[in-house]
Amino acid sequence: MPAQHRSHYLGDLVFTPGTPQPDSGESSDSAWLQAFREVLESADIDEDTNFFQAGGHSLLIPKLLSRYASLSGWRPPASLLFKFSSPRELEAESALLYERTAQQGSR
Repeated sequence: MPAQHRSHYLGDLVFTPGTPQPDSGESSDSAWLQAFREVLESADIDEDTNFFQAGGHSLLIPKLLSRYASLSGWRPPASLLFKFSSPRELEAESALLYERTAQQGSR
């Protein structure tokens, strides 16, 4: 189940897939940050690291999305990475897109 948290960009509480629940024993890093670090094989990645500037390329996008999906339970479209390329941006945009799709599915 997605965790409720305050978004850096949105200011309001939003549900983001893959965000660990407080006191759950899970890492406090976002699912995007964890996926970036694993796929790019670097612990030096932070919330503002640009995927492409850190060595990511189009052939790694499916691997990144697959890893994110395994952490969050939801797979966003690949096009999201071409518009938003840092874990922080992706976290905020994923939350918006996830909420929009959830609302459309409940209609």
